[in-house]
Amino acid sequence: MPLPADPPQDTSSPFASMRGHHTGIRYPDFEKARAFWVDTMGWRVLQTWPYGELTLAYVMPPAQDDFHLEILAGPGATGQPEFADVDASLTVTGYNHVCLSVDSVDDTLAELRRRGVDIVNAPFEIDDISARLAFFRDPWGNMFELSEHIDGSPTH
Repeated sequence: MPLPADPPQDTSSPFASMRGHHTGIRYPDFEKARAFWVDTMGWRVLQTWPYGELTLAYVMPPAQDDFHLEILAGPGATGQPEFADVDASLTVTGYNHVCLSVDSVDDTLAELRRRGVDIVNAPFEIDDISARLAFFRDPWGNMFELSEHIDGSPTH
């Protein structure tokens, strides 16, 4: 089933200027986080800067300039629960995952496996959103969704 049309924009809203820009993830070690995103995932570093005892950076997907992941790294970060699969993660309130659109979930998973990335779920399809999905996690347990639209409908 294709996704419905976008609802009309509300340009009169006092929040009409809001746009998605980045997601920030706290890591205990900057170089290890940078190595995962840049060396393993092939993302690009836009900028790095200090913030107190932390080192921060914006990293961007290999071929997208308008989405950033902000690495917030340094001492004081504690671990989070690591779930066996995405369904188990749905029992906890708060951040769950970041979704990344891909042309092929299967091809992307094959490359992630080749690079030693932890795959959380095998691919599955949800007809209501015309998507083939899978999940992986970074070395610190943060989950990321891969989403492939299976009927050619636009990505949301």
